[in-house]
Amino acid sequence: MKGEEVTLGDEKIAVNTQIALTAEELIHSKKALRKLDTRLLPIIVILYVGSLMDRGNIGAALVNGLIKELSLTDSLQALVTATFYIFYTTLELPANILLKKVKPRYWFSFIAVAWSVACMLQAVAKTASLFIVFRSILGAVEAGFSPGMVAYLPYWYTREEIGFRMGVFFASLPISAMVGSPLAGALASVKSSLKPYQMIFLVEGGITLIFGVASYFILENYPETCTILTTEEKTVLLKKLRADQGLATRSKLSFWGAVKAIFDWKTAIYCIGNLAIINGLNFVGIFGPTLLKGLGYSSVTATYMTGIPGAAGLISLIASLYIPKRVPLFVNIIAMLGFETAALFLMYFGSGKTLKIIAFVCVGIGLYPSFPIFLSWMSVNQGGIGKRLVVSAVVFSIGNLSGAIIPVMLTTKYLPRFTLGYMFIAGFNLLTIVLTFILAMYFKKVNSNRDKHAEDVSHLTEVEQEQLYDDHPQFRYIL
Repeated sequence: MKGEEVTLGDEKIAVNTQIALTAEELIHSKKALRKLDTRLLPIIVILYVGSLMDRGNIGAALVNGLIKELSLTDSLQALVTATFYIFYTTLELPANILLKKVKPRYWFSFIAVAWSVACMLQAVAKTASLFIVFRSILGAVEAGFSPGMVAYLPYWYTREEIGFRMGVFFASLPISAMVGSPLAGALASVKSSLKPYQMIFLVEGGITLIFGVASYFILENYPETCTILTTEEKTVLLKKLRADQGLATRSKLSFWGAVKAIFDWKTAIYCIGNLAIINGLNFVGIFGPTLLKGLGYSSVTATYMTGIPGAAGLISLIASLYIPKRVPLFVNIIAMLGFETAALFLMYFGSGKTLKIIAFVCVGIGLYPSFPIFLSWMSVNQGGIGKRLVVSAVVFSIGNLSGAIIPVMLTTKYLPRFTLGYMFIAGFNLLTIVLTFILAMYFKKVNSNRDKHAEDVSHLTEVEQEQLYDDHPQFRYIL
């Protein structure tokens, strides 16, 4: 029966283990995954595309009348962009902790509706101060979505299954660039009583509002109460998840456990890497129109053309989903960030409009696949749901500081070279490449030591084992 709550009882099991499923259980497992993929992933991707468009359309607005209408100075240009990220980064960790207290269906649908309304309100702001207020609200309510989804997806998928789904989720990034920029360009071209930037905010916010309401009726809370799975399918799903890293409904998060997760030295490396990648995303998505306008294109044409790296990045991201599993994740990260960095240098040092456009597209090819792969690597190596909730929020918070830093380096006063912005982004990419290699070698060493020196933890309860997270003797890091 569908909709019936299923539990597995309180028998003691070992976590961080793979279980062997019977032939019948494998059939139920495949059916469950297929249902989850078709029910959850589409609405999650649509909402994330909306989220990215509603925060990123500030770039199109700046070159389509916002600066003139609100009399924005260079400092105000930076502030209207940065203020979003100030609230966004500050509230990501509290928002992820709230996710543990509030049912996901209520939480994510509320967030989507709230940010849609905030996006639309930006269109009616008559002063820079009021616009900044609405922009701050947008950042505050969006804070719980991206890190929340990184924590929510593992509610449903094991470590082996999550990578592909994380890639699908983060395909929203190039899709938003590919769709959002041409859409913003089209809206800016509409002749009406509204200013071009007002049309962008109202229409894009309105579209997201519709899907935000719809998400309340589509999203599911937890595997135990999932309404689209049969009893047999839920039983197998719960069995897999419980043996993998535990169930979301049973996971515990203590204060000191959260503190330990925040100050884990590995978390610092994930933060630096995420900051490096989001630097690139802001470079392409938010300031793409400004960069292209600096090459001599009109405002509308520059807005349209910003979608080209997104289209190339989407193709690259889809291709990355089929990279053989034998290729370690860290190798993919290093290769993609290296390619992006080379394209950035070509864009900066190269001469000629055509060469710079080609280099700009190549930035997207390396950039967009690196984000889901890096965050998947971070997610699967936490060892459990509780630590993942905290670390994903901290990583997103630090990464999104980019939104408060990059705007200062890419305002119109730095046209046409943007030297400070280019060097900052490239420098963080190179640092991430080095740190990623160091962390991978550490993972390899720990895995080898645990293989050689097995430790019995059968005397610990299931909860005690789960709270060991990646320190569990049976846990193996994924390279």
